[in-house]
Amino acid sequence: MHELALSQSIVDLVSECAAREGVRRVTRVLLDVGAAAAVEPQALQFCFGAVTEQTVAAGAELVINPVPLRARCLDCTLEYSPATLFTACPDCGSYQRELLAGRELRVRSFDAE
Repeated sequence: MHELALSQSIVDLVSECAAREGVRRVTRVLLDVGAAAAVEPQALQFCFGAVTEQTVAAGAELVINPVPLRARCLDCTLEYSPATLFTACPDCGSYQRELLAGRELRVRSFDAE
């Protein structure tokens, strides 16, 4: 379950930023999670709660913003939203594509007191 390590990294990052800004308590963390990020949101939620104990983010809410897949066909240049990583271009049927969005795992922001 790599979500535990990811949660710890998120809390470390938020705690470091909060300390730099003189924040005493983080109340909410907004996270972008791409559809192809290989992250299970429920497991991340669970682990986040566990690793925030005894930190500036203790009791903070983790809000996960899902980021859908977006791709550009390398043959016809159509930009589209594939249903899966194995979906062909709806215009030309090619599987040659560049993934434009969907692999993100990014702390977008956090709220604090």
